[in-house]
Amino acid sequence: MAWHARGNGWAYTVTDKGWEHFDERLATAQEALEHAWKLNPQDPEIAHRMMTVMLGQGGGRDRMELWFDRAMALAPNDYEACSQKLYYLEPKWYGSREAMLDFGRECVQNKNWAGKVPLVLVDAHWNYCRGYIDKSEQTNYWKQPDVWPDIKSAYDRFFQLNTNTTGFYEYYAWYAYQAGQWDTLNKLIPKLGPQTYYRFGGKDEFDKMVRLAKEHAGNPKIEENK
Repeated sequence: MAWHARGNGWAYTVTDKGWEHFDERLATAQEALEHAWKLNPQDPEIAHRMMTVMLGQGGGRDRMELWFDRAMALAPNDYEACSQKLYYLEPKWYGSREAMLDFGRECVQNKNWAGKVPLVLVDAHWNYCRGYIDKSEQTNYWKQPDVWPDIKSAYDRFFQLNTNTTGFYEYYAWYAYQAGQWDTLNKLIPKLGPQTYYRFGGKDEFDKMVRLAKEHAGNPKIEENK
Protein backbone atom coordinates (compact mmCIF):
# COMPACT_ATOMS: atom_id res chain seq x y z
CA MET A 1 0.00 0.00 0.00
CA ALA A 2 2.89 2.36 0.73
CA TRP A 3 4.52 1.82 -2.64
CA HIS A 4 1.15 2.11 -4.36
CA ALA A 5 0.69 5.54 -2.77
CA ARG A 6 4.17 6.61 -3.80
CA GLY A 7 4.07 5.31 -7.37
CA ASN A 8 6.98 3.85 -9.33
CA GLY A 9 8.48 7.07 -10.65
CA TRP A 10 11.51 9.04 -9.56
CA ALA A 11 11.27 11.04 -6.32
CA TYR A 12 10.45 14.32 -8.03
CA THR A 13 7.30 12.79 -9.53
CA VAL A 14 5.78 11.89 -6.13
CA THR A 15 3.05 14.19 -4.81
CA ASP A 16 3.04 15.58 -1.26
CA LYS A 17 0.04 13.38 -0.48
CA GLY A 18 1.87 10.41 -1.96
CA TRP A 19 4.85 10.98 0.34
CA GLU A 20 2.57 11.36 3.35
CA HIS A 21 0.80 8.04 2.74
CA PHE A 22 4.10 6.39 1.81
CA ASP A 23 5.71 7.30 5.14
CA GLU A 24 2.66 6.40 7.21
CA ARG A 25 2.16 3.02 5.60
CA LEU A 26 5.83 2.07 5.71
CA ALA A 27 5.85 2.80 9.44
CA THR A 28 2.85 0.49 9.87
CA ALA A 29 4.55 -2.19 7.77
CA GLN A 30 7.74 -1.91 9.79
CA GLU A 31 5.87 -2.35 13.06
CA ALA A 32 4.01 -5.40 11.72
CA LEU A 33 7.16 -7.01 10.33
CA GLU A 34 9.14 -6.46 13.51
CA HIS A 35 6.36 -8.19 15.45
CA ALA A 36 6.28 -10.99 12.87
CA TRP A 37 10.03 -11.51 13.27
CA LYS A 38 9.65 -11.86 17.04
CA LEU A 39 7.04 -14.54 16.42
CA ASN A 40 9.05 -16.40 13.79
CA PRO A 41 12.69 -15.42 13.20
CA GLN A 42 13.10 -18.39 10.85
CA ASP A 43 11.01 -16.97 8.00
CA PRO A 44 13.24 -15.29 5.37
CA GLU A 45 10.20 -13.70 3.70
CA ILE A 46 9.89 -11.38 6.69
CA ALA A 47 13.45 -10.22 6.10
CA HIS A 48 12.73 -9.76 2.39
CA ARG A 49 9.72 -7.57 3.10
CA MET A 50 11.66 -5.56 5.67
CA MET A 51 14.38 -4.85 3.08
CA THR A 52 11.66 -3.27 0.94
CA VAL A 53 10.64 -1.12 3.92
CA MET A 54 14.26 -0.06 4.37
CA LEU A 55 14.46 0.84 0.69
CA GLY A 56 11.57 3.23 1.14
CA GLN A 57 12.57 4.67 4.48
CA GLY A 58 16.27 5.09 3.88
CA GLY A 59 17.97 6.05 7.11
CA GLY A 60 21.31 4.43 6.37
CA ARG A 61 22.59 1.31 4.68
CA ASP A 62 23.14 -0.45 8.01
CA ARG A 63 19.39 -0.82 8.44
CA MET A 64 19.09 -2.72 5.18
CA GLU A 65 22.23 -4.78 5.85
CA LEU A 66 20.77 -6.02 9.15
CA TRP A 67 17.85 -7.68 7.35
CA PHE A 68 19.97 -8.85 4.46
CA ASP A 69 22.31 -10.60 6.89
CA ARG A 70 19.36 -12.22 8.63
CA ALA A 71 18.01 -13.55 5.35
CA MET A 72 21.39 -14.94 4.27
CA ALA A 73 21.95 -16.56 7.66
CA LEU A 74 18.71 -18.50 7.16
CA ALA A 75 19.43 -19.44 3.53
CA PRO A 76 22.92 -18.92 2.06
CA ASN A 77 21.52 -19.36 -1.45
CA ASP A 78 18.93 -16.59 -1.03
CA TYR A 79 19.03 -15.06 -4.50
CA GLU A 80 15.97 -12.92 -3.77
CA ALA A 81 17.65 -11.21 -0.81
CA CYS A 82 20.74 -10.56 -2.92
CA SER A 83 18.62 -9.15 -5.74
CA GLN A 84 16.88 -6.80 -3.33
CA LYS A 85 20.20 -5.59 -1.96
CA LEU A 86 21.49 -5.05 -5.48
CA TYR A 87 18.43 -2.92 -6.25
CA TYR A 88 19.06 -0.89 -3.07
CA LEU A 89 22.59 -0.21 -4.36
CA GLU A 90 21.47 1.19 -7.71
CA PRO A 91 22.36 4.85 -8.36
CA LYS A 92 18.71 5.92 -8.27
CA TRP A 93 18.51 4.75 -4.67
CA TYR A 94 21.50 4.68 -2.34
CA GLY A 95 24.42 3.38 -4.39
CA SER A 96 26.44 3.57 -7.57
CA ARG A 97 27.84 1.36 -10.30
CA GLU A 98 30.86 0.73 -8.09
CA ALA A 99 28.67 -0.30 -5.15
CA MET A 100 26.65 -2.64 -7.36
CA LEU A 101 29.76 -4.31 -8.78
CA ASP A 102 31.49 -4.57 -5.40
CA PHE A 103 28.49 -6.43 -4.04
CA GLY A 104 28.21 -8.59 -7.15
CA ARG A 105 31.85 -9.60 -6.81
CA GLU A 106 31.23 -10.47 -3.17
CA CYS A 107 28.44 -12.77 -4.35
CA VAL A 108 31.01 -14.64 -6.46
CA GLN A 109 33.78 -14.72 -3.87
CA ASN A 110 31.83 -15.55 -0.72
CA LYS A 111 32.32 -19.28 -0.20
CA ASN A 112 29.33 -19.50 2.13
CA TRP A 113 26.84 -18.46 -0.53
CA ALA A 114 25.57 -20.82 -3.21
CA GLY A 115 22.76 -21.47 -5.69
CA LYS A 116 22.23 -18.62 -8.16
CA VAL A 117 23.90 -16.07 -5.90
CA PRO A 118 27.10 -15.75 -8.03
CA LEU A 119 24.95 -14.58 -10.95
CA VAL A 120 24.10 -11.41 -9.04
CA LEU A 121 27.34 -10.03 -10.50
CA VAL A 122 25.93 -10.61 -13.98
CA ASP A 123 22.68 -8.95 -12.85
CA ALA A 124 24.66 -5.96 -11.63
CA HIS A 125 26.09 -5.35 -15.08
CA TRP A 126 22.77 -6.06 -16.81
CA ASN A 127 20.76 -3.77 -14.52
CA TYR A 128 23.28 -0.97 -14.81
CA CYS A 129 23.52 -1.29 -18.59
CA ARG A 130 19.74 -1.32 -19.10
CA GLY A 131 18.96 1.32 -16.51
CA TYR A 132 21.77 3.83 -16.78
CA ILE A 133 23.39 3.55 -20.22
CA ASP A 134 21.94 5.22 -23.28
CA LYS A 135 20.28 2.66 -25.50
CA SER A 136 22.58 3.54 -28.39
CA GLU A 137 25.61 2.62 -26.26
CA GLN A 138 24.32 -0.54 -24.60
CA THR A 139 25.88 -2.90 -27.14
CA ASN A 140 29.31 -1.39 -26.51
CA TYR A 141 28.91 -1.77 -22.77
CA TRP A 142 29.67 -5.50 -22.93
CA LYS A 143 33.00 -4.80 -24.61
CA GLN A 144 34.29 -2.61 -21.78
CA PRO A 145 37.45 -4.14 -20.27
CA ASP A 146 36.05 -4.53 -16.76
CA VAL A 147 32.88 -6.32 -17.84
CA TRP A 148 33.87 -9.67 -19.32
CA PRO A 149 36.13 -10.76 -16.40
CA ASP A 150 33.13 -10.29 -14.12
CA ILE A 151 30.76 -12.20 -16.39
CA LYS A 152 33.23 -15.07 -16.72
CA SER A 153 34.00 -15.29 -13.01
CA ALA A 154 30.29 -15.29 -12.16
CA TYR A 155 29.43 -18.12 -14.54
CA ASP A 156 32.56 -20.11 -13.66
CA ARG A 157 31.53 -20.02 -10.01
CA PHE A 158 27.87 -20.72 -10.80
CA PHE A 159 28.65 -23.83 -12.86
CA GLN A 160 31.13 -24.99 -10.24
CA LEU A 161 28.36 -24.87 -7.64
CA ASN A 162 25.62 -26.20 -9.94
CA THR A 163 27.28 -28.98 -11.92
CA ASN A 164 24.03 -30.47 -13.25
CA THR A 165 22.53 -27.18 -14.42
CA THR A 166 22.57 -26.75 -18.21
CA GLY A 167 19.79 -24.22 -18.76
CA PHE A 168 22.08 -21.26 -18.20
CA TYR A 169 24.50 -21.97 -21.03
CA GLU A 170 22.41 -19.90 -23.43
CA TYR A 171 22.71 -16.83 -21.20
CA TYR A 172 26.46 -17.27 -20.88
CA ALA A 173 26.73 -17.68 -24.65
CA TRP A 174 24.75 -14.48 -25.21
CA TYR A 175 27.14 -12.49 -23.04
CA ALA A 176 30.16 -14.07 -24.73
CA TYR A 177 28.73 -13.06 -28.10
CA GLN A 178 28.09 -9.50 -26.99
CA ALA A 179 31.62 -9.24 -25.59
CA GLY A 180 33.24 -10.75 -28.67
CA GLN A 181 34.67 -13.61 -26.63
CA TRP A 182 34.82 -16.07 -29.48
CA ASP A 183 36.85 -18.87 -27.90
CA THR A 184 34.40 -19.08 -25.00
CA LEU A 185 31.47 -18.90 -27.39
CA ASN A 186 32.84 -21.73 -29.56
CA LYS A 187 33.05 -23.92 -26.46
CA LEU A 188 29.45 -23.12 -25.54
CA ILE A 189 27.80 -23.53 -28.95
CA PRO A 190 27.76 -27.38 -28.81
CA LYS A 191 25.82 -27.09 -25.55
CA LEU A 192 23.04 -25.05 -27.20
CA GLY A 193 19.99 -26.38 -29.03
CA PRO A 194 16.99 -25.13 -31.02
CA GLN A 195 15.22 -24.11 -27.82
CA THR A 196 17.82 -21.36 -27.38
CA TYR A 197 17.36 -19.67 -30.76
CA TYR A 198 15.00 -17.05 -29.37
CA ARG A 199 17.75 -15.85 -27.02
CA PHE A 200 19.67 -14.63 -30.04
CA GLY A 201 16.75 -13.26 -32.05
CA GLY A 202 15.70 -16.39 -33.94
CA LYS A 203 17.39 -19.09 -35.99
CA ASP A 204 18.85 -16.73 -38.57
CA GLU A 205 20.57 -14.67 -35.91
CA PHE A 206 21.70 -17.82 -34.14
CA ASP A 207 23.24 -19.12 -37.37
CA LYS A 208 24.96 -15.76 -37.87
CA MET A 209 26.44 -16.02 -34.40
CA VAL A 210 27.72 -19.54 -35.09
CA ARG A 211 29.27 -18.41 -38.36
CA LEU A 212 31.05 -15.48 -36.74
CA ALA A 213 32.28 -17.67 -33.92
CA LYS A 214 33.79 -20.13 -36.40
CA GLU A 215 35.39 -17.32 -38.40
CA HIS A 216 37.07 -15.98 -35.29
CA ALA A 217 38.09 -19.35 -33.84
CA GLY A 218 41.49 -19.06 -32.21
CA ASN A 219 41.15 -15.34 -31.56
CA PRO A 220 40.52 -14.78 -27.86
CA LYS A 221 38.76 -11.50 -28.47
CA ILE A 222 37.59 -9.56 -31.50
CA GLU A 223 36.37 -6.10 -30.62
CA GLU A 224 33.61 -5.86 -33.15
CA ASN A 225 30.72 -8.15 -34.09
CA LYS A 226 30.16 -7.83 -37.83
